[in-house]
Formats: sequence, structure tokens, C-alpha cells
Amino acid sequence: MTRFAGVSSTDRPQPTVRIFTDFDGTVTREDVGEALLRHFSTDEDIDATLERWSRGEVNAAETYQRLYAAAPHLTESALDAFLVGFEIDPSFARFVDWCREHRYPLTVLSDGFDAYIERLLRRAAVEVEVKANRMRLGEGAPELDFPYTDRRCPQLAHCKSNHVALLSQDEDLVIYVGDGSSDFEAAGFADMVFARGPLENWCQEHNITFRRFYSFTTVRDILSALIDQRKLRPKKRAQVLRRQLWSTG
Repeated sequence: MTRFAGVSSTDRPQPTVRIFTDFDGTVTREDVGEALLRHFSTDEDIDATLERWSRGEVNAAETYQRLYAAAPHLTESALDAFLVGFEIDPSFARFVDWCREHRYPLTVLSDGFDAYIERLLRRAAVEVEVKANRMRLGEGAPELDFPYTDRRCPQLAHCKSNHVALLSQDEDLVIYVGDGSSDFEAAGFADMVFARGPLENWCQEHNITFRRFYSFTTVRDILSALIDQRKLRPKKRAQVLRRQLWSTG
């Protein structure tokens, strides 16, 4: 793994409750990235490319490059028009306010793209730190950039566990909220996981304790009660994984 630029042992923040969340299907009700591809590309192109990815013939970043190469009509205006039908979960805005009020750092980690994520957050007047793949729209196919790839995570264009480990102190209580396959590895680095969908099934299969969530109101209420009652506890296995990743970063 290559250590993220600008991150060193002296840069690590003070210990706290630190929260990371997925975006598609978690902050939003639907997977906006998948819907975007299905709208601007063809099912044949998508299915053929995903089949090659599932066989390990191409990595995740290459898969995205191939998928969006088949979407030359995805322009700024076309994206704006498409996103009219989508919105973030209203409970997320209240959750962001709660985190800010209590000074709990909150970061959105997405294997999707900033072009639609930032638009949806801005439209909802939500300000939160986002780390995602990058997309620039102009003439022809979108221009993509993947600043968070890692050879440890060949099936992902964004290796989320790096952020979970490198942005956390050993003493932090790390919370992860997610729903999909891009969250599997990162969830193992968290002291407490809120899961639904495929992530819920994965946690069960890998003996990772989790809480099912329905909205960010659920997450806030459970966390608030545990913190107030001093029942939020670190998970030894997660601490070890974070420490190992940091020491070898």
C-alpha cells in the first residue's frame, strides 16, 4: 500500500468517536451510480464489462473506464436533468448536524463519483467531507480519476479501509455505516457497524457484530444512547487491523 499523500504520524487527529459512511444506497435510498450507468449506457455493454470484472480480467478502475466510455452523452446538463429524480435521505442532514454539534468527525466514503455526489449534497444544503472517485464532464466520454486505488483491494476502485485506518487514532471508537459490497472490507476495521442489504449478509457470514439500520435516525439514536451510557466499546480485532494497516502504510 502507498501511504496517502500528506498523512504522517504527526497528522493523526485527536481520539474521538469517528464515523464513516457509504453513499449510494446508504445516504441515498437508491444506488445512484448504478442507475446513472443504466440510463446513459446499454445493458449489453454493462453486463459484458461486469462479467469480465467478475472473472478478474479487469480491475475495478478499468471496469469503470470501460463502462463510462460507453456513455458519451453524459454531459453536465444531462447529469443535472437525470439527478432530478434522486435525493439524499432527509435523516442524513439531521445526522450531519448531530455529528457537528458533538464534534464527531464524519466522512462519506464512496466507490462512486464526486460529480453526482456533490450535486446531491449541495442541493440538500448538506456540507460533509467526501472522499470519492472523480469525474469530469465535457465533450465525449467522462474523464475519470481514481485517487484511492490500492493493490490490496483489486475489486474496488476506492479502497475505503485505508481511510478508516489512516484517519483514525488507536483510541478512536470507529463507526461504519454501509449497505453494499464496496463496504465489506472497510467494515472489518470498525468498532461498530451499522448495516443493511448485502453488507448485513456479509457481516453475518464473517461473524462481525452489526446493528441493522433503517435511516440515519436509527444510527443517531443508537449511538447517542450507547455513548451516554458509556457502553460504546472498542473491538480488539478492528483495532489490530487498523494498527497493522497504519504501521505498514
